[in-house]
Amino acid sequence: MQRPFDVDASEYPFKDHWMPYRDGVIHYVDEGQGPVILLLHGNPTWSYLYRNVIKELSGECRLIALDYPGLGMSRAPSDYGYTPKEHSEAVTEFIRRLDLKDFVLVVQDWGGPIGLGYAVRHRENLRGVVVMNTWAWPATLPR
Repeated sequence: MQRPFDVDASEYPFKDHWMPYRDGVIHYVDEGQGPVILLLHGNPTWSYLYRNVIKELSGECRLIALDYPGLGMSRAPSDYGYTPKEHSEAVTEFIRRLDLKDFVLVVQDWGGPIGLGYAVRHRENLRGVVVMNTWAWPATLPR
């Protein structure tokens, strides 16, 4: 696939990866080797947010940053509603299909409720969680 828009190669010098998702496609970068760190962005940002982190740490870690469906270079499925729940489902499927294990989950902004949904259900698969400038809902709602 081709990028849907141009980005300065000195700012975002990464190889593109594409994963079919329903009738859309998820774009992601996968740079470096070593312990896996999955970087989840906010709304309406995209993997570009983490470009300097990826450049700085790719010599020590494997850094993966996806663009949620419909954001960044990803294309949303035709019936996609852009909700945190739908993004969380897409991230869960992404993790499953890449067979990510024992990784550090980094969440920021909307990445919090999107990624923490995965973390609560699959804590045994996480090495750690880094939470930045975000929020989450209570595990049970008040009555």
